[in-house]
Amino acid sequence: MNREFDCGLELFGRFVFAMAFLLVCLPYSAHTCARARPSTALLQKPDEKKGPAGTTIPAGEAFTLHSNILGEDRRVYVALPSSYSRGVQAYPVLYLTDAQWNFGHTRTTAEFLARNVIIPEMIVVGVTDPDRTHDLYATRADFKQGSRTIPFPTSGNADQFLEFIEKELVGWTEANYRTIPLRILAGHSAGGNFALHAMRTKPELFQAIIATSPWLAWDDRKELNAVVLFLASAKVPLRTLFFSYADEGAEMKADIDTLSGALRSRNIPTLRWKSAAYPTETHDSTGIKSYYDALRMIFDGWDYPRDPQTNMLRGSLNDLKAHYHKLGEQLGVDLLPPEQIVNELGYRYLRANTVDEAIPTFRLNTENYPRSANVWDSLGEALEKAGKLDEALANYQRAVVRAEANGDPNLENFRKNVIRLNELLKSKVK
Repeated sequence: MNREFDCGLELFGRFVFAMAFLLVCLPYSAHTCARARPSTALLQKPDEKKGPAGTTIPAGEAFTLHSNILGEDRRVYVALPSSYSRGVQAYPVLYLTDAQWNFGHTRTTAEFLARNVIIPEMIVVGVTDPDRTHDLYATRADFKQGSRTIPFPTSGNADQFLEFIEKELVGWTEANYRTIPLRILAGHSAGGNFALHAMRTKPELFQAIIATSPWLAWDDRKELNAVVLFLASAKVPLRTLFFSYADEGAEMKADIDTLSGALRSRNIPTLRWKSAAYPTETHDSTGIKSYYDALRMIFDGWDYPRDPQTNMLRGSLNDLKAHYHKLGEQLGVDLLPPEQIVNELGYRYLRANTVDEAIPTFRLNTENYPRSANVWDSLGEALEKAGKLDEALANYQRAVVRAEANGDPNLENFRKNVIRLNELLKSKVK
């Protein structure tokens, strides 16, 4: 990767030393003030990449947003769930720093976990950081090692960068996409330091924080000391915190242990947290495992309990509602039971010929997701099986109306149900 360094290293000897230091002493070469040129090869067209044979694969969209707060343009990458264009539901948002390096693997990790119903589908929004010490550290500092000093003259702008995220990036995302008020912030290395800074200074902005190998030694550990004081304060609204480290030496481990100790001593009942160690990974390689484990931890319990023998959902509709209510409390949001899970439970009742239980199950989905065509069609099916044909027809018709409005790919199937039931009702009149 070609990188231009603009950190004020004017003399060649200082430049050579700085490069050696960044590769050996700092745990992540991206700690530099490098003006990286993020590749947008995967993002030239919305939601697709043209391969050699012209095949399309999911990728995302790249945008250039002008920030009045930063006084510059900033590159932003967005990946939408595969179901986004087919439905009307809203999604959590995972905000990501260092998108020029971390967007690709984070997007596919979230997609994989959601496809296996381990986490909900989510929108991933990544912002690039061409000058990382400028964006991601809150204090102006140089790095000292013995008698040597590496200057970082542009460092210390994290509060302004966080203001950009809060007032411009989040606002832009929520104005342009269907979102629920569940925001996650993830960062690696300097980005991990920034994520903890955001947790401390904007405690209501994110419900979950992921700090992978946070570089807390910056500026004599000022951020670490401030976070420890924050965790001892009266109110910590954050609901979930995940942080990790790899095979990175005693200094990193000591900083992580300090953070873990502060959390243990406070024991905040509403805050779930986990510290993960990856001794077989390096600082550079730990990101994929960390984000994978972090998302699983944040959404632990997302998939409703199933019978291991049959893979069928356990319990009743009330059990299901109680499960997701509790999960919502853990996440700090009002969480509706997922449409697909409720629908699956409804069809379990329908296959068991317990129509009286299927109808209120499907009806719950129409109350929670009234813009979805499928929920009305499913309710219509249960009502038809119960012999309530007029009411079933009305629901099939609602499904068609919503499918037409949403561009639903199942529109023709919904229309067939209307036609079929109309003919059945006519035959009964004769």
